[in-house]
Amino acid sequence: MDVRLATLEDEPDLFELHRTAFKEHIERIWGWDENWQRANFVRECASSMTSVVRLNGSTVGYLQVRHDPHRVYLQNIALHPEVQNKGLGTTLLNDVKAAATARIVPLELAVFRTNGSALRFYERHGFVRTGESKTHLQMSWRAVSERV
Repeated sequence: MDVRLATLEDEPDLFELHRTAFKEHIERIWGWDENWQRANFVRECASSMTSVVRLNGSTVGYLQVRHDPHRVYLQNIALHPEVQNKGLGTTLLNDVKAAATARIVPLELAVFRTNGSALRFYERHGFVRTGESKTHLQMSWRAVSERV
């Protein structure tokens, strides 16, 4: 797996991955509006550190992270269905956890209520629910400090 920062040239491919990963959930929750989704995706890319995930020379996903003053916020991990459940998401998540641990801040995210597989993934990785809205479940993870 190869991960690099995204460029403007990557946005069309990454938006296609966004559509593949999230359209089903967005349609079920509030409906898919193509123009709004494209504009929102551009805003998310601008407000987050967006990385391209490549495997065997192909773009298979993206990662969006915000490093806020008092937390690391995981905006999105999006992987093409063909490469899910192969450890890529775990590797990406562990890298983000390491960044939060190094800063001694929580790692937070929001997952679509309809995305049971993502919810189970984050729970397996130690995230706990901290809140909810009509559309999302908020979750948080914090490294456990070892006491000597």
